[in-house]
Amino acid sequence: MALQDNEILLNSVLIDLARSYLQYVCESWPWVSGEGLGIEQQIQVIAARQRQAVSEIAELLTDREHFVDFGTYPTEYTDMQFLSLQSALSRVLTSQHYLCQRLQDAATSLEAAGDAQGAALLLNIESRQKDSTRSLTELNTELQKTSPAFR
Repeated sequence: MALQDNEILLNSVLIDLARSYLQYVCESWPWVSGEGLGIEQQIQVIAARQRQAVSEIAELLTDREHFVDFGTYPTEYTDMQFLSLQSALSRVLTSQHYLCQRLQDAATSLEAAGDAQGAALLLNIESRQKDSTRSLTELNTELQKTSPAFR
């Protein structure tokens, strides 16, 4: 892979993270019961960490003088309005699993192309995203125990 291809791959991963379902849910203010407000705040922190990963990739691309495209949310997300946090979390978890696999695959491709710096960054981000996915799984279990009438 040429260096330009590496940057295109990095930017593609950046878009996947920046426009993940987790980011969409956090920006769309899903409904949450009073008992779940603390969980919602924890999910907002996890989303902020994901945005930090986007910043790290953007910084690498900027250092390499590559234009950074942050992309747009998939139009399929616009069909998912007025959801409770409880109902959205299973899809968030599916998205997180996809992102972890995407990060691992992209890191492998970058490593094979000789881009050790890009690969190391993505592997670091993948590790943190796996931690976030575990945390989201625990929060989902906890949230499912609250307000079962609004699922």
